[in-house]
Amino acid sequence: MKKNFILNVFRFRSGIVLYSFLLALLNLLLIQLPLTGTFGYEFAAINGFLLTIISGFFTLKSISKADYKLSILALNLLIILVVPLVIIIVYSIFTMFCSFCDGLGFYVLIVATSTLFGSAISFVVDFVLNRFKKTIFLIIIFLVALIPVLEIYFLPQVYFYSPLIGFFPGNIYDEGLSPDLKLLSHQAVVSLFSGLMIFLVIKYRRYFNSKKILLITLIFCLSVAFQYSSSWFGFSTTYSSLENDLNKEISSDQIILHYDKLNEMESEFLKLCAYYYYSELENVLQVKPSKQIHIYIFNSREQKKVLFGAGNADVAKPWQYAIYISADSWEHTLKHELVHIFSAEFGTGPFKLAAGFNPALIEGLAEAIEGTTDEYALKDFTALAFNNIRRIDLNSLFTGLNFFKSNSSLSYSYSGAFIQYLIKKFEIVKVKQFYSNNDFEKTFNANLTSEIKLFENELHNNTILNDYTMADYYFGRLSILQKVCPRFISDRLNVAYIYLNEKKYDEAEKLFKEINQKTTNYSASVGLAEIYVEKNNYKAAIKLLSNDFNKFKNTPYSYFLTIKMCDLYILSDEIEIALFDYNYIIKNNPHKDLVRLAKLRKDLFKNNLIKQYLTGNDSVKFNCVKQLNDSTYNYNSIPILINLFQSQNVNYNNSLSVFNKTFIVDNLESSYAAFRLSKYMLANFDFVNGRKYAALSLRYKEENPFYLVMKENYEMANSFFINNKKISSRNIN
Repeated sequence: MKKNFILNVFRFRSGIVLYSFLLALLNLLLIQLPLTGTFGYEFAAINGFLLTIISGFFTLKSISKADYKLSILALNLLIILVVPLVIIIVYSIFTMFCSFCDGLGFYVLIVATSTLFGSAISFVVDFVLNRFKKTIFLIIIFLVALIPVLEIYFLPQVYFYSPLIGFFPGNIYDEGLSPDLKLLSHQAVVSLFSGLMIFLVIKYRRYFNSKKILLITLIFCLSVAFQYSSSWFGFSTTYSSLENDLNKEISSDQIILHYDKLNEMESEFLKLCAYYYYSELENVLQVKPSKQIHIYIFNSREQKKVLFGAGNADVAKPWQYAIYISADSWEHTLKHELVHIFSAEFGTGPFKLAAGFNPALIEGLAEAIEGTTDEYALKDFTALAFNNIRRIDLNSLFTGLNFFKSNSSLSYSYSGAFIQYLIKKFEIVKVKQFYSNNDFEKTFNANLTSEIKLFENELHNNTILNDYTMADYYFGRLSILQKVCPRFISDRLNVAYIYLNEKKYDEAEKLFKEINQKTTNYSASVGLAEIYVEKNNYKAAIKLLSNDFNKFKNTPYSYFLTIKMCDLYILSDEIEIALFDYNYIIKNNPHKDLVRLAKLRKDLFKNNLIKQYLTGNDSVKFNCVKQLNDSTYNYNSIPILINLFQSQNVNYNNSLSVFNKTFIVDNLESSYAAFRLSKYMLANFDFVNGRKYAALSLRYKEENPFYLVMKENYEMANSFFINNKKISSRNIN
């Protein structure tokens, strides 16, 4: 009897062997690919989709036989469910588990639920129909898969929940992901619904036999009710629920701002900048949006991740004429996202994007019109990569999804600089046509390869930012496809730093060490060092970072580690080592902010303020930097001082008392200080002084890599100054 049972389970004609073999082949392919080769979310999501279809087909084949047994079917489905699990576990034993618990959690929640869901649909299809069962099953799967597309199209969100793959987080910029209560809740509802379908078909088969329409109506109503109420449970975000959270607004004919915790001055300044960019883009792109633009400003990246789905990336949806940005990032991204909205007027298809959904065209146009990257001219920034560290095959970049294979800084800058080259040579009208048809030769009557060579010659001759260490800093990072366990590490880092801020040092240390067992991680190493610092064990922190330093060689993190180690040397009274390494940072010039930090620390040391600065809170740091500017300006420290003004909420009029001396612009440091001071003044509606210092910043032109962004700032300041009477008068606080 036992032998017969086993034979029934593995009966070849049932398809169990064939489906298991097919699934095994597909998973042997998956484990060779980035992300899916890890026992985690991506592996579970793809297998969830595969098992939905395979379990559905297998169930249809099994229950079509008069002598089928539910127990045998359930056991067969369990075998199919286990096949990918065995493959990934065996593979991970010989390679590495990122997190066995996370991997198993995702697999059980996503794949097991999808398997049950696919089987449940098949039970209903088999009961209701006599013919075309597989075709109708696939149509139903297609319709279920279409729901997230409709949600993303019509609703604000970029994330979605689905019975087919469980959950999609919405954006690769947000790496952190682990099984959570919301995913558990969603999958529990799907499992209950699937179980109910199977129960009704089996238990009440005779009752529904003559009332099939009643069963279909019941299932349809339950599905619609769940979809309608999904926003209540956080499985989707509607505009009404979003605007309930972001319940303040500023409206005009062109733009509506939706926000919550911005104060009146912040919201008004954002509005001014939005109107200014709107007018500028009208002229540059020679087009005007046909609809009112909605800009949603989230209080924090955490709120944005919950309500929208992409916490670390600001996003535009051109087809909705809507922009979704964070309060702490809008100054860097608003113009870029507005370009995406303007491009809807010459975009194609229902999403109003570049023809063929070409990401290099979509992002390249926005980068080209924005014109700067991290305050450098885009063409100079791209030449930095081209001449020093890494070149991209532009033919490949504008094909398929190759845009996402490289470091994002490379993909964005190369595509943007090339589009900028095309605008300059062929003018914006032709580039808009190219955006609409994705046919280079037809649009420009030119050969793509030849134009790429001419463009690359321009990059080769551009040596304004010809610095290898700077190129290494910007372009040395890995894309998510190249990282080890990105989901696990990002998620655990977030938790570990929460523990660190809460002074739960033992819990934080355990997580930091767990991360570094997978792959040496800069943030985990610094987190561990910070725990030793909190315990005043500077020697242990230095030893830890020194041991890890070589692992970060030729990456941007080596320079951050150098600054951190210098600070620790200062606190350990090893002054000479610290000063030597500060000079190393200044000489190598990897990034303007790192150089500024190193110079500031040297100046603080000369004034006997360095230890007070390094061990103090923001208020103490503010007083230390302020002292540097008491008698004469320390131009290098002014951008840092402005940041401290903002973090300490210093009254604007009081902050101006620091700037009561003659401001002389005769080098790059003083020019940049005037530029940053101008931006600070404009944000406080001091348009007279804002324009004055914007003009001052332009006095140093020779070898000034920031000249373009300074010129753009002056044009904005001048516009605000000229239109001052049209802007509602404000009390500067």
